[in-house]
Amino acid sequence: MAIIFGKVKCYFCGEKSGVMQSVHEFGVYASDIGKRIFYHQECLEMIEIEPEKHGHRMVDKALNIIELKKKCMKMYNSDIVSNYKKKIEALHRNNFERMMPK
Repeated sequence: MAIIFGKVKCYFCGEKSGVMQSVHEFGVYASDIGKRIFYHQECLEMIEIEPEKHGHRMVDKALNIIELKKKCMKMYNSDIVSNYKKKIEALHRNNFERMMPK
């Protein structure tokens, strides 16, 4: 869990209160590296439901958030699987070493 100093605000509505989610933004520009996008899930869903009522910038950012969520989940899940396999191999190795006569 990250410690955040100061108030963060929703990208879509600008509110500083409520339950917010965030996604890590990857970018080619120096200002985008290490940046997190904070948003209310309700605001994102509102733009997904009726994109015609919002400007192109909000729609583009909503699409970007959805893609970043998929990318972050894929990266995180691939690490989970590889770490799990390493742990299983370590347990098998320890079990085999324990069964060997001393």
